[in-house]
Amino acid sequence: MHQRVPAAVAWLALGELAVVLCGCPLNRRAPSLEGHGETLIVGRASEPLGLDPARVTDSESIETCEQIFEHLVRYGWDSMEIEPALATRWEVSADGRQWTFHLRAGVTFHDGTPLNADAVVFSLERQRDSTHPDHKNDFIYWESSFRNIQKVEKLDDATVRITIERPYAPFLANLAMAPVSILSPQAVRRAGAGYDRRPVGTGPFKFVEWIPGDRVVLAANPYYWGGAPKLEYLVYRPIRDPRQRLQAMEGNAIDVAYGLSPHDIPYVRLHPDLVLHRIAANNVAYLAMNTQKAPFNDVRVRRAVNHAINKLPIVKLIHQGLATPARGPVPPGIWSALEDQPDYRFDRERARALLEEAGVSARLRPRLYTPADARPYLPAPERVARIISYNLRDVGLNVEVVSQPVGAHLRSIAYGEHDLCLHGWTGDNGDPDNFLYMLLDRDNTVPGLAKNVAFYRNGALHGLLIWARESSDRAERDRLYRQAQRIVHEDAPWVPLWYSDFVTVSHRDVVGLKLHPSATVYYRTVRHAR
Repeated sequence: MHQRVPAAVAWLALGELAVVLCGCPLNRRAPSLEGHGETLIVGRASEPLGLDPARVTDSESIETCEQIFEHLVRYGWDSMEIEPALATRWEVSADGRQWTFHLRAGVTFHDGTPLNADAVVFSLERQRDSTHPDHKNDFIYWESSFRNIQKVEKLDDATVRITIERPYAPFLANLAMAPVSILSPQAVRRAGAGYDRRPVGTGPFKFVEWIPGDRVVLAANPYYWGGAPKLEYLVYRPIRDPRQRLQAMEGNAIDVAYGLSPHDIPYVRLHPDLVLHRIAANNVAYLAMNTQKAPFNDVRVRRAVNHAINKLPIVKLIHQGLATPARGPVPPGIWSALEDQPDYRFDRERARALLEEAGVSARLRPRLYTPADARPYLPAPERVARIISYNLRDVGLNVEVVSQPVGAHLRSIAYGEHDLCLHGWTGDNGDPDNFLYMLLDRDNTVPGLAKNVAFYRNGALHGLLIWARESSDRAERDRLYRQAQRIVHEDAPWVPLWYSDFVTVSHRDVVGLKLHPSATVYYRTVRHAR
């Protein structure tokens, strides 16, 4: 059952109607609560797919969850360095297999129940244990990032021990990721199947209401252990068209906008009332080829596609200087990225020769799946898909573009329905494992849960990535990841397209807005200037 929307938020739809009818600016500030500020409205391309952090991978869902939930540890305010969160300290055994976490005292969930060891065990065990009464079959990250967890146990009310199968270098960094957020057991049991629409965490904002297609409303948590947020309400609004998001900014209907068209960035830079925020995000956009389907099961065809796509003009046209062409799967902000990685040069004749050598028929019509909605790494996906289809048609490969809303797109490519697909990834934890193992290892090709949407399986690569995961020697891991990237280049399951900046726009009176390298905005310190 939805909570009643506070009067401070109920004015949203009526206020926008007033702007349309009378053309006058609207005083959109909500009545303040003591010690708090006002309402901030954020316009994004899509609404969340769900608010159970263990069951989502899209950026809209994850960012919303990051306002509501917390983890045992978290990333630094402006880095991917690990710092305490719900755990104030931790120890690891000499063999690297047992991690003991000591919980922060006095923390409560938004429903008033206490944060304790039982809640941590519940939050992780419901994902690990398939016989758990609250287990689901779509805990998407568990198999790829947490499958080596063998046991989560309570030592006392304030202490939890996690036992892992073998040493795992990215383990602590992975515990700062959204999927292992700590949930209120009582709230999960009460909501049942509807929990992803009624989330309860310990974070700086608590869930109020989600009206599909219209808004998600969060309210400040006045009892947040890190200090109450400056805002009273945080509202996310889905506005699919980037030009409409810009118009909403100019009309004071929203305060912050994500995913504006790069063509509008010069205008924003010159606007006296708008501020452009940008940060080099650890992300990569790519064209994945389904290596389990002909003709893309032939490496000659995959290399031909790489030679056929002219990346530089696409980057310049689509990103207007806010991205750089990609050479491989690991972005330059991540250690072990190959700065001297060779690239497939744009060469139509070579592409045609490889397709002819592979016996690809001109009558073949592969399907290229693309999201219809902008993503942080794909500001104009349908336009990019059209340009790529023209490039491929020039070398004799006629492509049918299939455009779907982001939720349907993610489901389709996870099940491998595509021949090719436009996709991308923003790194979760600053570790190359999160790109190479997550996106290219054979372990992550399970239909329906696949994040390796090229369905690329290479035994030698798998061995390198597993060794790198288990090594505590940074130099050794670096060597293994560099070798892995060379294998990926030779097998060409992707066309790496670009590494892009994360960009948002705000009104000048929005203070404290800071973009994180994970391409997430944390709103606990944001306020309106008075």
